[in-house]
Amino acid sequence: MTSSRSFDVAIAGRGAVGAAAALGLAQAGLKVCLIGPSPSATLASDPWDPRVFALSPATRELMQTLRVWDALPAERMAPVYDMRVYPSLSATAPELHLGAYAGQVECLAWIVENRALMGVLENALRFAGVETLDDTVSDMHLTGSGASGRIELALQSGRSVVARLAVAADGADSALRTLAGIEPSVREYGQRGVVANFETRLPHGDTAYQWFGHEIGVLALLPLPADDTAMGRTSMVWSAPELLAEELMNLTPEALAERVRLTTHNVLGEMAPITAAQAFPLRLLRVARLIAPRVVLVGDAAHVMHPLAGQGMNVGFGDVACLLSVLSQKEFFRDLGDTLLWRRYERARREAVSTMQTATDGLARLFGPVPTPVAGIRDLGWRAVARSGWIRRRLVAHAVR
Repeated sequence: MTSSRSFDVAIAGRGAVGAAAALGLAQAGLKVCLIGPSPSATLASDPWDPRVFALSPATRELMQTLRVWDALPAERMAPVYDMRVYPSLSATAPELHLGAYAGQVECLAWIVENRALMGVLENALRFAGVETLDDTVSDMHLTGSGASGRIELALQSGRSVVARLAVAADGADSALRTLAGIEPSVREYGQRGVVANFETRLPHGDTAYQWFGHEIGVLALLPLPADDTAMGRTSMVWSAPELLAEELMNLTPEALAERVRLTTHNVLGEMAPITAAQAFPLRLLRVARLIAPRVVLVGDAAHVMHPLAGQGMNVGFGDVACLLSVLSQKEFFRDLGDTLLWRRYERARREAVSTMQTATDGLARLFGPVPTPVAGIRDLGWRAVARSGWIRRRLVAHAVR
């Protein structure tokens, strides 16, 4: 090792979840370092980032606590007041309408670009005194025991950092999780998420749309702010089977826009591409443990789920909120890396994560290829939910937590 630095907490992963965790821990008075390749190197040059998040009211509350929500550029955000969901591509498919007003909430979600979110988080990190290292974790080992124990992370550059606690926020292929001896259970969906942004002839009315179908997977259109109130912008997230995804990625941007327009029954009128399409594989990832000695998992390092509900990032931010809550209730005599302390985090997150993974996985399976009797029962259930105001209000209440 050419050099070694000491911190209270070392966080691997400089995505939004890792940055939020680092900011919250620093604001709690801890000395924090954030390790990972600079996210600015991966920012798109397109006028709009094709990667967007539907941030829930609970996530907004966390961002307000971190004092970054008001720094987000309002002109780059769009509220979602209504969501219209269809069980198939049929023009007569029954609509499930989820509304903020009917659900007695301010807003279902806010659509925010990844680069806008990362921009305000990185600015806040600089003011909070978080040290960022453009590096990657290559090895780790524990030293000492009890309150004198530490975790040492060796970095690819030859440097090392020593901390009382390490947080793995380095994604689904987390190196720190592997080094901590936590092996994930992974199941591929055989789908890819295809994302792109479009100008639309018709305004979206702050409404998100979603279509299910075993032939198409799941196709969602999310509202983006538009310069002209008579027109609109939308972000497409198409969870498509592999062959269809390959077909979509081979289309020209203009041909993809036309394909989306026709598939969605012209709901937003003529469409013109803003960004080129990008694609990423979809999978379900679970872990048996969320903690190891002096290591805590958050975000995609701890769980990956199908994006059909748009909740993956929100669940990751839920991890951060829980992490900070556990820290705030730490007894003065307890060491920061005490396993008993972080078991509280593990217990608190286990049910929330499992519930969301089970729900999204169940929906992905239910709207995949199923026997005709199952499809019939599914359709009857869908119609019952679509007609029930009480059930729809309960769905909204669960989605915004």
